[in-house]
Amino acid sequence: MLMITYAAILILVVLNFSPIMNGLRWFLSLLQPLWIGIAIAFILHKPCLFIEGYISKSILKNSSPGLIRGLAVVKTYFLALLLLIVITFFIVPQLVDSIHLFASNIGTYLDNMQGLINRAGSMIEVGDFDLSSLTNQVFESVDKLTGNLGGLVSGIIGFTAGLFGFLANLLISLIISIYLLAGYERILGNCKAVCRAYLPSGVYQNVVYVYQVTTDIFNKYVYGQLTEAVILGLLCFIGMLIFRFEYSLMISTLIGITALLPLVGAYIGGSIAFLVLLMVSPVQALWFIVFLVILQQIEGNLIYPRVVGSSLGLPGVWVLLAAIVGAGLAGPLGILLGVPVAAVLYILLKNDVHQKQPRETL
Repeated sequence: MLMITYAAILILVVLNFSPIMNGLRWFLSLLQPLWIGIAIAFILHKPCLFIEGYISKSILKNSSPGLIRGLAVVKTYFLALLLLIVITFFIVPQLVDSIHLFASNIGTYLDNMQGLINRAGSMIEVGDFDLSSLTNQVFESVDKLTGNLGGLVSGIIGFTAGLFGFLANLLISLIISIYLLAGYERILGNCKAVCRAYLPSGVYQNVVYVYQVTTDIFNKYVYGQLTEAVILGLLCFIGMLIFRFEYSLMISTLIGITALLPLVGAYIGGSIAFLVLLMVSPVQALWFIVFLVILQQIEGNLIYPRVVGSSLGLPGVWVLLAAIVGAGLAGPLGILLGVPVAAVLYILLKNDVHQKQPRETL
């Protein structure tokens, strides 16, 4: 009967795979505020613990744990809001101005690139390569973007209509994150009690082990990569200001964002930045590559091990494959989440292989 039931369910799933997946996506989309709230609470967990320890040791030594936790949560969200305000009102406008300046000078930069390619072609006795078609496509895209006012207005109306739903979901997510951050010990204790009551002992131990590996990997990834990205972006911005490179804020932001991807992220950002500076000045582009290589060596060998600590332990090939698969499945979010998920699978597989090797040798 078990085999017949299993076969019937399997056939039902195979024949109705698309409707089942659509229903699953619909159900998960209903819980979107929950996932966002969990992500916010996970990111703010360590800062909240640090602030809580500081309050309990220096400010409110003999107060109740509930009062200390409440003050820590309030201060954590206040600092996070202050950081968002600084980024929104001070960094984002300058970044937008840099992008707008680069877009306004794109015609001159493409002409410079055309001349550079022609000189390189004459040196190796190759015919001239015409970039006029690319230039025309760029200007046509700009004209379409700026000329389609009707579509722009309808897009603004649609964005405004969806903004209220986004703000409502964000408010619910913040409430959920505050609840999770304020009482995560009790919530985890309840989850463990339920799993211990309804799961066999062996399965429960495996679930706890997978949970510990997952939280450890995601902690290393989130805080490690965020710290590395911020440090690398700031050092790149300071160095570009000192050496007077063009578009320092835009390129430093690009380097910092791509550094969220371990191992290969900084190289991707450096390649894009090199192409941008190559259109402005080939000499600047070459010196920027030299500067970025030296900066990565200093950051990777001196700063990163002291500030971040141990890495994910994921080989470079796995990182690249995880980024490719994640991008194909979920776009930019898949790139960011694919690496820690691959690291979790890699650690679980490696530990399982090490446990089974002695049995096989015997």
